[in-house]
Amino acid sequence: MAQFEITLKNEKKKQYERIAFFIIIANIAAFAFLSFASITRTGRISFLVGAIAVFICLLIDYFLIRIKNNEDTPYRVFALFLISMVWINSSYWWIGIILFVPGLFYLVSKRPLLVITEKEKIIYPSFPQKNISWVTLNNVILKDGLLTIDLKNNRLIQQAIDESKTSVNEKEFNDFCRDQLNK
Repeated sequence: MAQFEITLKNEKKKQYERIAFFIIIANIAAFAFLSFASITRTGRISFLVGAIAVFICLLIDYFLIRIKNNEDTPYRVFALFLISMVWINSSYWWIGIILFVPGLFYLVSKRPLLVITEKEKIIYPSFPQKNISWVTLNNVILKDGLLTIDLKNNRLIQQAIDESKTSVNEKEFNDFCRDQLNK
């Protein structure tokens, strides 16, 4: 069974990283403030421990990304969910529920954008994932680092591929797609 896996470039990854970093820093500041302003002793302790734990996650993330060149660390995602847990544990549980949603979106945005081309269909990494059957396609071409998927309903999907993570021969891929379209 011929199968091709093509990794697409995630053009907005840096923006997602910055937004997550801003949310984390803002919550560390809020936890630090509330650790001093909280009336109850348990509230002060939980906010202080939360601020320290999230800050440690951020330090580990920085160390692994900058020093070890490891880009796919789970510590920022963990920090976002830890922030939600700290808020849910406090009397401000509604903030935790609200911040859980950006954590989920950030987790989804970090996944690799992998287009899988099979004999029966093309699996496209949208959210939610799309299964595109060959019957609904006019053309599929991989050329000069661009993947173009032309659908019969006049929709066109065109995205740059990440050539450092994709080792697909363009001619083989295009021949395979042409064969599937001519069936």
